[in-house]
Amino acid sequence: MKIYFPLLDGLRFFAAFWVMNFHYLFVFTLSSDLDWYRYGNLGVQLFFIISGFVIIQSTKGKTLGEFAKSRFIRLFPLFWILCTFTYLLTLVVPLSPDINLSEYFISMTMFGDIINAFTDNQLGLVDPSYWTLTVELIFYIAIGVFTYFFSHNKIRYFLFFWLLFSVLAFVYKIDHNFFIKLGLVRHASYFIFGGALALIIAKQTKSVFEKYFDYILLFTSAIYSVYIHPKAIPSYGNIHHLDNTIVTGLLISFFLLVIILVHISKHVTNSKLIKLLAILGGLSYPLYLLHQTIGNTVINYMTNKYDISWNNFAIGFEIFIIISAYLVYLYDKKMRTWLKSKF
Repeated sequence: MKIYFPLLDGLRFFAAFWVMNFHYLFVFTLSSDLDWYRYGNLGVQLFFIISGFVIIQSTKGKTLGEFAKSRFIRLFPLFWILCTFTYLLTLVVPLSPDINLSEYFISMTMFGDIINAFTDNQLGLVDPSYWTLTVELIFYIAIGVFTYFFSHNKIRYFLFFWLLFSVLAFVYKIDHNFFIKLGLVRHASYFIFGGALALIIAKQTKSVFEKYFDYILLFTSAIYSVYIHPKAIPSYGNIHHLDNTIVTGLLISFFLLVIILVHISKHVTNSKLIKLLAILGGLSYPLYLLHQTIGNTVINYMTNKYDISWNNFAIGFEIFIIISAYLVYLYDKKMRTWLKSKF
């Protein structure tokens, strides 16, 4: 039975909120100041850690068909709706990003980055944030296929060889190769950390070897993530001399924080707090899908038309986007319930 860890939902919302602030307040100011939102892009790494933890849990006791169905219903219907809405909005709002129909259709596959790289075209995505969805989807497919051909009990060995593959890709400097990048070598260690933690929490090892193997995998993936981040995570446009030190410290704090939150989640028993955290976790996906292109399109239009400060308007607009994400979350819950009853 899958165990719920409510504090991870709170962390998931924070990650989405932090990414949103990065896209609104840092990317367009191109500042080298050490504002709190400067490192908001690292919210993506938090997403990957949490996904690794949650998905390893989700595959247990499920067939490949059941796992694929649950992931499809969770991801694609809402994505298709919001991707379409985003594209249509850019057609009617002045000063919008120039997105063509081909980019819309490629984006709708959720494999837009891969298609563009494979065909070597110059097309973009409806929303630049979609690249992370491609990464997540490849991870889901790999985990689902592995557990189908082998078993959930052997998943630790999948994580180990995936980490080894990532290490070798950087050692031999082939991490930029298209087919090597399909192995998510730049992101693997975050998923692996989350997955190893899920295995440790489950306490279903059959031997002392497996128990210590999981712990070694957990700490090795964390150490490797910190060590490789200067090569794996893109540098900032306006480099600050403390960037490397701060990113290192933040990544270490992420790993420690996730471990702490997982362990103290069992002590969270207040039903109202659990419900609030579940809502925050639930609206993080629509918030992520809504915020970048839609937000920047509206903010750009309004600040140009009315000569308003970008940062001041962006901060106010965040409230609107969060409320919108909540309303979308409520609709998505009903839609997913209906889809599950029909398929």
